[in-house]
Amino acid sequence: MLLRLRTLSGLSKQRLMDTIDGVKIIPLKQIVDNRGAVYHAFRNEGHDVNVEEVYISKVNAGVTKGWKQHLQTWQRFVVPYGTMEIVLHDEREDSPTKGAFQKIVLGSEANYVRLELPPKIWYAFKSLSDDYTLMINISEMIHVDGESNNIPLENDLFHYDWK
Repeated sequence: MLLRLRTLSGLSKQRLMDTIDGVKIIPLKQIVDNRGAVYHAFRNEGHDVNVEEVYISKVNAGVTKGWKQHLQTWQRFVVPYGTMEIVLHDEREDSPTKGAFQKIVLGSEANYVRLELPPKIWYAFKSLSDDYTLMINISEMIHVDGESNNIPLENDLFHYDWK
């Protein structure tokens, strides 16, 4: 897939990355039988993470939410129901992947993983499900006003074509 970045001057660049610097994708376990399923989301093995807040976002079919950027806390996303397209954008000044986009599709049926984003990565997401998608966010910080930035999907900083 080719991703296009429109700069403030209106010029286009093409920059596709398999992985933005610091982003982690961790495979998760599902235990499924005829009675139902257990979906693992987080185990603090090999991590030095003090989980302070966990919440679930429900995103209706076809709805796109974003762009958002957390300034201090990591974001850890897991999709236990439905399918979510998540697009990341790196605008960190000191990053070797500055200007890059990364797209990943998370889902309960396919690609059941935890996506971990370091602070200052922009992200937006779109429900690809027929009804809705549930996405868990696991954070080491309780929400604090001013810790994150939000900009509209259409903005003057960068552009992503959701088609």
